[in-house]
Amino acid sequence: MTLEEAKALRESWGDKPCDHPSFADEYMFGSKTGDFVCEQCGRSFTKRQRDNLSQADNPRLNRFLQQKNLIKERLDTLSHRKSKLTVVAQSESGSSLMLLEALLKDQEQLILHAEELIQIMDQT
Repeated sequence: MTLEEAKALRESWGDKPCDHPSFADEYMFGSKTGDFVCEQCGRSFTKRQRDNLSQADNPRLNRFLQQKNLIKERLDTLSHRKSKLTVVAQSESGSSLMLLEALLKDQEQLILHAEELIQIMDQT
């Protein structure tokens, strides 16, 4: 949407409240400005402002962020347990040592997978 179109839309919309349901790229002299325009009321938004509005009103995103935080909490728990197992494994001997080493390797793999998942979630 060009700046002129956005201005005309703002003027026709007036001071009515708007929930900004959709956005279009803002264009000036045929090039994108990097900002966005509400297709309903014509108000301009920066990318950050648009993203903040979308996050506040998006239940799927909120659920996704809650899941990400839960994974981080579980990762912290796993890391804490791993450090405790390491201490026990170093003080034990024999078959219990082999069992503890196997548990440690499992914990390390879980931690690596959780960290990879968090990185993927951060990128989306």
